[in-house]
Amino acid sequence: MDDYFDSDTTYDEEPRVEPGDERSAALDTARSWELPYLDDEPLLIDSESAIRVGGEELARIGAAPVRCEDGNVRVVLADATPERIAGVREHFSGAVAIGVVKASTLASLLDAASMSVATAGNTDMVASGAAAAAPVWGRTLERVLGLVDTETTRLQELRGKMQELGGEMAAREQRVQELETELQRMRVERLRDREMVDRLRHELADRDNRLDRALTKMQELAAIITGGHIK
Repeated sequence: MDDYFDSDTTYDEEPRVEPGDERSAALDTARSWELPYLDDEPLLIDSESAIRVGGEELARIGAAPVRCEDGNVRVVLADATPERIAGVREHFSGAVAIGVVKASTLASLLDAASMSVATAGNTDMVASGAAAAAPVWGRTLERVLGLVDTETTRLQELRGKMQELGGEMAAREQRVQELETELQRMRVERLRDREMVDRLRHELADRDNRLDRALTKMQELAAIITGGHIK
C-alpha cells in the first residue's frame, strides 16, 4: 500500500464517478478498501477534533471526524485515496478508525465541522451566527452547483448514447426491411420457377403423348402396307 503514496494525485483532483447512485459508489469504495460503510448509522461531527484540525483543512483532505453511535470517534471519507488516507493519518492518531459515507453525507458533515469551528471562535453566538454561516453556505452552494454540473454532464452523455442507440436501431430496422423485401422477391422468383418447371413438364408429357400416337399410326400404316404387298 505504501507504493500508492508516491502518486502525484492531489486532494483537489477528484476522480470522475461513473453513472450510479452515491450509495453504490460508497459501497464500492468501502469494499475495495476493506473499510466499514457508516452511512446507515447516526453520525455527529466530533467538534473537538474538528476545531483542532480546522474546517478548511478537513475540506481540503475530504475527511470529517465523527462520533458514532457506540461513542467512538472515527474519520469518514467519501472517496478513499492514498493521499486522503495519508492526510487523515497526518492529522489524527495513526490508530484512528476510518469509514466510508456517501458524498452528500460527507458534504453535510464538513459543513457541520465548519460551523463548529466558526462557532468556537466567536464569543457572541447570536451576533456572529450569520457571518460564520456565510462561508459554509457558500461552500454548500458550490458543492450543489458542482453536483448539478456533474449530473448535467452525465445526462448529456446518456442522451448521446441513447441517440447512438437509436441510430443503430434505425439502421437495423432498415436492414431488416431490406432483408424482408429480398426474401419476398426470392419467394416470388421461386414460385415463378416452380410454375415454369410445371409448364415444361406438361409440355414434355404432351410431346411424349404425340410421339406415342405418331408411332402407333406409323405402325398401323406399316402393317397396312405390308399386308397389301403380301396379297
